[in-house]
Order: sequence, then C-alpha cells, then structure tokens
Amino acid sequence: MTLFSIALNNIKNNFKNYWTFFLSSTFSVFVLYLFISIINNNSIKSEFEGKRALALLFIIASYVVVIFSSYFIWYSNSFFIKSRKKEFALYMMLGMSKKQTFILSFIENFITIVGGFFTGIIIGLILNKFFLMLLYVMIGATGNVEFQFSLKDFNMCSVVFGFMFILISIHSIILIHKNNIIDLFNASRKVEKDLKVSFITGFIGVLSIIFLGTGYYIAIRKLAENIRLGPLVVFLVIIGTILFFIGVISFIIYITKKNEKSLFNGTKLISTSQIYYRYKGNVSTLSVISVATTIALCAMITCFGLFDKVEKSTRYVRPFSIEYINDNDTIDKKIKETLKRHKEVSVKHKQDIELLEIKSKVPFHSGSNSFFVISESKFYKIISSEKKHEKVDLKNSTDCYFFQISNFLPDKSVIGKTVKLMGKNKEYNLKITGTDMKYFIAMEHFKETFVVKDNVYNEIKNTIPKEKIFRVTGYIFQNDFFIQEFIKDLRKQVPSENNLLTFYESYRYGLKLTGMMAFIGIFLGLVFLTAAGGIIYFKIIMEAREDKNKFIILRKIGVSQKEIKKAISKEVMILFGWPFMVAVINSYVASIVLGKMMALKMRKSFAIIISVYAVLYSIYYLITVKSYIKTISE
Repeated sequence: MTLFSIALNNIKNNFKNYWTFFLSSTFSVFVLYLFISIINNNSIKSEFEGKRALALLFIIASYVVVIFSSYFIWYSNSFFIKSRKKEFALYMMLGMSKKQTFILSFIENFITIVGGFFTGIIIGLILNKFFLMLLYVMIGATGNVEFQFSLKDFNMCSVVFGFMFILISIHSIILIHKNNIIDLFNASRKVEKDLKVSFITGFIGVLSIIFLGTGYYIAIRKLAENIRLGPLVVFLVIIGTILFFIGVISFIIYITKKNEKSLFNGTKLISTSQIYYRYKGNVSTLSVISVATTIALCAMITCFGLFDKVEKSTRYVRPFSIEYINDNDTIDKKIKETLKRHKEVSVKHKQDIELLEIKSKVPFHSGSNSFFVISESKFYKIISSEKKHEKVDLKNSTDCYFFQISNFLPDKSVIGKTVKLMGKNKEYNLKITGTDMKYFIAMEHFKETFVVKDNVYNEIKNTIPKEKIFRVTGYIFQNDFFIQEFIKDLRKQVPSENNLLTFYESYRYGLKLTGMMAFIGIFLGLVFLTAAGGIIYFKIIMEAREDKNKFIILRKIGVSQKEIKKAISKEVMILFGWPFMVAVINSYVASIVLGKMMALKMRKSFAIIISVYAVLYSIYYLITVKSYIKTISE
C-alpha cells in the first residue's frame, strides 16, 4: 500500500477528522475568489471607471482577507496536526519513518486543501452573481449584472493558496519533527496548570481598568477635538483589553472556584473546575479574539452607519442642489435656459451669494491667513433657504461669528478671542462671539468665514479690489433625486472654470463609496466572525478530546447526561461570552465617538450590527456545544 492510498483511505474513512480544515480552506477560498472576481468584473469596472478610490477599497479588503484567511487556515492546520499526533506516533511504531510521516501529512494536506480550493471556487461561481447584484443594490447602480468566469481570477487564487499550502506544509513538518514518539503519544495527556492568582494578578486587573477607563475617557471627551490622540486611545484599549483577560477575568474565575457555598450548587463544580484548569491556556486566545471582534464590530458599525446616512452627509457638504461660481451674466443665462428645457426640475429657492476674500491676523490659526467675510443679513437668507437654524447673535459692530474648517468638532476655545480683519486702509479688530464648522455653501467653494455686521461688511467691500469679491449662485430644487438628465445637459453648458457642483452627483458618489464600504465591512466582519468562532471551536474541541475520560468517570459516579450537558453549556458560554461582551463594550464606546466625529447618530447601526453578530455568534456557540457533547460521548 502506497502513502498516497493510505492518505486517501484516511480522508475517505475518517473525514470527520478533516472537515474543520476542509471547511476553513473552502470558506477562505470562497471569500477571496468573490473579492477578486468582483474587482475584475467588467460591469463593476465600468461603474467605478475614473474612481480609483473605490477600486482601491476592494484591493485593500482583498489583502485583509488573505491575511486573516492565512491565519485561520494556519490555526486550523495546527489543530488538525495536534489532534492526530497519537496517530502519527502509531504509524512510527509500526515502522514508518519520520520522513514517510511527513510525506503522508503532506499528501493529506494537499488533498484536503485542493478539495477545499475547488469547492470554494465552485461556491464562489454559484453565488457570484447574487453578491454582484447585492453590491449593485448597495451602491445604487443600474443595468444588467454580467456573470463571467475569468482564468485570471482562478490563477490569482491558485497562487495565493499555493503559497499558503507551502507554508502550512512546512508548519506541519515542524510540528511533527520537534516531537519524539513518546511526546506524540502523550500529546493528549498534557494537562493545563491550575489558575494561579497573586498580588500581581490583582495589580494587572486594576491596571486594565485604568487603561480601559482612560482610553474610554479620552475617546469620548477629547478625541473628536484632537484626532492625534487616536493612536493613544487604540493603544490603551487594546492593552487594557488584554490585561482585563489576564487580571480581572482570572480573578473572577479564581474567586468563583474558592467560593465553596455556591461551588457545590448543581453542576457549577464541573463547569467552574473545567474553566479553572483551562483558562490559563486560553487567556491569550480569548484576549486576541476580543480585540479582533472589536475591530470587526467597529468596522461594520462605521460602514453601515455611513451607508445609512448618505443623504444627510451629502447635504452637509452640498447644501444646494446645484452651485457654481457666478462671475458673469452669461452663466446665469445658460442655467435659466437649461432649466426651461427640463420641466421635471422645479426651483424652490435661488441664492446669489457674495463673499469677500480678505487677509486676517488670527493668533490661533496656523494655516492660510486668507478668509471669507459675509454679511449677517445674507447669511440669514442663506440658512433660511437651507432650512437651518444657526444664530450668529452679533450684538454690535465689533462682534463676529467664525465658521471654521475642522476635522471633526469645532474648536470652542476661539470664542472670546480677537481677530484682525485687514481692509485696504483700515484694520477691523473683532471679537469672536461664537463658532461652528457647518458649511453654508459647497465644501469645495468654502473657506473659513467670518460673519460680520452689514455696516462692517459694506465698509470692507468698499476698500478691496473687485477681484477679491467671490460670487457663487446656488439653487435648491423640490426634488434632487430625479434630475439626472438635467445634470447631464447642464454639464455640457457650464464651463469647467465655473466649477459646477451638484448634490445629485455627490450623493451618487457617496452612495457608491459607502455602499461598497458597507459591502466590504459585512464581508470582513463575516471573515472575522468565522475566524474568531473557528479558533474558539478548535480550542474547545481539542480540550473535549483531552477531557473525554474525565466525563466517562463522571458518568460512572452517577452524574447524568443532562447535568453534563448543562455544565458544558456553561463552560462554553463563558469562553464565547466574555470576548464578545468586552468587544461590545469597546465598540459601543467607539460608536459614541464615531457619532460625534461624523455628526451622525450611530445607535441604530450599533443595535443592528450587534444583534446580527450576536445571532451568528450564538449559532457558532450552539454548534460548538453540540460538537463538544458529541466528542465526549463517542
């Protein structure tokens, strides 16, 4: 009998030992093929033509998928090899050399990963059009979705997974080579050391609370105003999360084990003892899973939140339906003629906006010293047509209101400070009475602006040259979503120097961008979920195999199957539950911060994503419990 036939028989007769490795390979191939096929699909390319940022998102996501898929397959292969060490030792005892054992493992890995590869490709081909249609819906695209099979996509996946196969084969050889026959036989008999708790554990626990608390405080109170604190917040939360599992959770388990009054209540002794002796070996895995789950949840909440608020975000940077630089009467005439040809467009408001471009000495401003000035009366007319309710509240001629450009939140520390606006022959010392960062004209036309009293505005206007007077015109229509033909016609009429900006085009681009981000976020979330759940699953099933004899003894001394199931459910729930709970708390804080920074309400997005993730996570939990019980019952 050849090594190939032995490998084939092993897989055929004991596929249950190979299926986890097979499934992880299949899923990884499916997701990667899906991303690559979408990037190279002709219909998608035509949608993203000239928009490199959108295509780049998919390429980056593909790299992320490759990294996490590699780790997932690597981990599942480690689980696969460790679970078969005793079998390899038996082969060696029967006369098989280590070299032959390596070759046997290589052949088994090759058959399994090739089977997983082609299964993943087939599933990808079957579901390809469905996911393309889903992406079309999410980005608001129209037209037919083309199904296509490309050898380029197939070859790219082959190269990636060929490289993965070489790595895991080397990994398998190392795992087998570093153990002798006795170690391989006793691999399943190694027990975890009991959980040790000391003063250092308590100190680490307190330190974790301080790190997390400080990270949360800076994130909620300071981050929106100073984005440079971002790396510090990420560092504090990640380190705090890891230390939380090392210190706080260890201490809770230790206290529970030592509490004899409640320990002997029902099946608590079994579940607590299991966790007590196993937790030390799981702490690093659980903390990493919690951090990874936090990242996945934050990514999905952000992407979904942006997708859900595309219209609001677009209105923020495009307050007018159309807006253009109005430097002559000819452009106005062209706009009016185009409007007459398109009866589907109904004008609600029109605003001719005049701003003065002047120099200013601003002590708190490190950027350009060029600013806009607008009169108070014109400002109120603009916001009235835009249905906004800002009040600048200028009591006298020495007051001004400052509209600043900021990454996220306006810097309120400027209130009360004095700025010097420089006319031709006169300087105006004005006190800032309030500040905001909302755009009242399109973002591309906007500069940081001072709202001043009308008399001050008129004085400044009379002292500056005409070329420093900036004029834009904005229209607000009754409906901005059914004017595509009008926009196309208008583009032909308006010269590029007038810089025509439209709400509709910006909205369509925003929908494509956020739709793609949501699509990618959902898929990356699924990859994270599959990897995290799979790692816990592999870890727990490995422990189930090692603990099989313990449960046989428990049955012999009278513990019922129902009680054993209850104890196992509690143990697995804790191992699944703690990483998820910590990740939910971390992502909730992140959603508050993201909501502040992007001026969006993220509660709805948070609730939806957490609910869906919890359901999928619960399914993983139930599968793991069922597999655990089945393993110890065999």
